[in-house]
Amino acid sequence: MAETAKKISMIPAKVQYDRNVKLSEKKMKVAAYCRVSTELEEQDSSYEAQVEYYTSKISENENWKNAGIYADDGKSGTNTKKRADFNAMIQDALAGKIDMILAKSVSRFARNTVDTLNFTRELRSLGIPVIFEEQNINSIHPESEFLITLHGAFAQAESESTSSRVRWGK
Repeated sequence: MAETAKKISMIPAKVQYDRNVKLSEKKMKVAAYCRVSTELEEQDSSYEAQVEYYTSKISENENWKNAGIYADDGKSGTNTKKRADFNAMIQDALAGKIDMILAKSVSRFARNTVDTLNFTRELRSLGIPVIFEEQNINSIHPESEFLITLHGAFAQAESESTSSRVRWGK
């Protein structure tokens, strides 16, 4: 019986990094998303505090490079269509300009469960985590989806309840 030659396919090794690239060029491109829902004067300090906090946090980490502080002032979290900076951040992430996104909480990111899940899933598929600091959630881990769903649902319900009370008051 004649032996047939085994067919072997050569798979080249995946390059992890180039030693010729300077360390400063290897820094993770980190962006932050900030939002306040109204343009009331008392929320101005919250908006400014969020921007200042993330600017400092990113610049203090020597392994991070500031990829932008995206901030929507006076925008509702229930709809992402009208949030210019949020949409710009997502487009920049999809274009490879962002490696990681920081957000204060799930409710600052979005108050719509479907939007929250769709965006975090899309970003995760590209290897881009969203870190929700208040809840200590890193969206890159598939098991985080349950917590994101839970917090997103609470944020959406809270927003709907507030909206209902305001309409009732008017």
